[in-house]
Amino acid sequence: MRLVNWDKITVPKAERGLGLRDITLLNKAMAMKMLWRLVSKECEQSLWVRVLNAKYLSRTCIWLATVLTRCTKLWVAILQAREALRANVRWIVGNGQRCAAIGDPWHDFWLQFKQNSTATLKLKLIDLLDQQSHQWNTSLLIETFGFHGALYIACLYPDPPLNASRNDRLIFKPAKNGNFTFKGACNLLQPVGAQQPAQVQIWKAIWYSPGILPRIRVFLWKLMHDALPVRAVFARRLRLPPPPCDLCGQEEDDAVHVLFKCDVARNYWFSSHLAIRADALPGQVMPVLNLLLQQLGKEKFMVFANLLWSFWKARCKQIYEGVRISGKQVLGMDVSLDSLAKAASNQRCITKGEFNFAAAEIDRKGRVCIVDGSFKEDGMAGWAHMFYEEGDLVGFEVRWGKAASPFHAEALAFQAAVRRVQEEGWSDATFYTDSHLLARILNGLISPESIDWRAYGLVIDLIANWKGSSGFRCFATPRENLLTVHRLANLARVKNLNAQGSTFPLFPFVT
Repeated sequence: MRLVNWDKITVPKAERGLGLRDITLLNKAMAMKMLWRLVSKECEQSLWVRVLNAKYLSRTCIWLATVLTRCTKLWVAILQAREALRANVRWIVGNGQRCAAIGDPWHDFWLQFKQNSTATLKLKLIDLLDQQSHQWNTSLLIETFGFHGALYIACLYPDPPLNASRNDRLIFKPAKNGNFTFKGACNLLQPVGAQQPAQVQIWKAIWYSPGILPRIRVFLWKLMHDALPVRAVFARRLRLPPPPCDLCGQEEDDAVHVLFKCDVARNYWFSSHLAIRADALPGQVMPVLNLLLQQLGKEKFMVFANLLWSFWKARCKQIYEGVRISGKQVLGMDVSLDSLAKAASNQRCITKGEFNFAAAEIDRKGRVCIVDGSFKEDGMAGWAHMFYEEGDLVGFEVRWGKAASPFHAEALAFQAAVRRVQEEGWSDATFYTDSHLLARILNGLISPESIDWRAYGLVIDLIANWKGSSGFRCFATPRENLLTVHRLANLARVKNLNAQGSTFPLFPFVT
């Protein structure tokens, strides 16, 4: 079932679309690109240009050519692209050796002059000058343009606009640098819709905010187009009675009720650190998001978008997978699956005592990964991890880059370590870090909603990778137990170093 019309998908993102190009528009843009190559004379020696010139342009120019009775569909498409390109090109006159006197847009009224004969078709601007005085050749000017046309050009350009030090250049007006691009042609052909300023702001906040992941952007796009797969949408399409909410059983199961007005949703939003009073929000999606964007600001709106996505995932999990959980223990808090199942069976909150996540010493038995990150106030960071198997060092990796905070650097280090362990094919491993906050999040003790928003998307992806491996364990340990890997992280940050291996030839101070 198609929930969104194709015409809405093929409009720009700032106009409520996905930015996908319509195939008809793409064909027109490709024809315009071929027309540009013909007009700009960039490919004069190409075989296809020579064939078209010999077959269709031997007695006229491209701008004055007509559709013949027997011609190819390609030529018809090129001629149809003239209307869009004609008003958006202009020759910047240089030495006058490439720009044609008639048929090329080098002045404002160039379309009003018709060619008198085939000879004038090959006449260039340089040919209209007297070779001795370097002024207009009056007799040739009158012969080419007629008396009134010659008078107009002489008044418009008393001195010929030629510059011998540069070549003639055809520019594409919509482009800042004057160069024709396929993207610029598509934007020129794309019809512009009327958007209210408030809608433009909300779409920019969704598509161009760095803290919103791509899948969450698509989720918000579906929400604003009333295309979320809720029961009310399917009932309306199938002309069935509106069904009640699956959680509260009271009102119609539409998107606004599901995400904001339901009892579970209202408890979720009010108990979050944003403290949103969902019962005071409007009854439509667009006014709700506009109001929240104005009240929260762009930074907190990114956090709101991630929380909204978490609640939607939690609701789907509860309805379609049968995991029953109360409003205070909403599944959308992004904790581990094991802790969620335990909370669902016990119907109580998780306490710190259920996890032994603090380790005084590092036990190198089995498969162990030690992780640490280093951060400087200038935004530079380094991170490192070391792998042990049954007490023997089997590998290391160091990286450097940009980070927003010390916690962001720790999360980057942990993400690289988890990815490397999965690449090695380890299904079970014990991770040690000095970040107690990160250990609590991965063990499901706290929600990631309270962390720095600049690292929120990274932590959400890290949790997703962490959930996929049930054999992973995480412990927090004091910095004194991580001196070796901490030195590696500092070295990566200071030296801008990226390296990996099984020994330490680059680091003689490491033991």
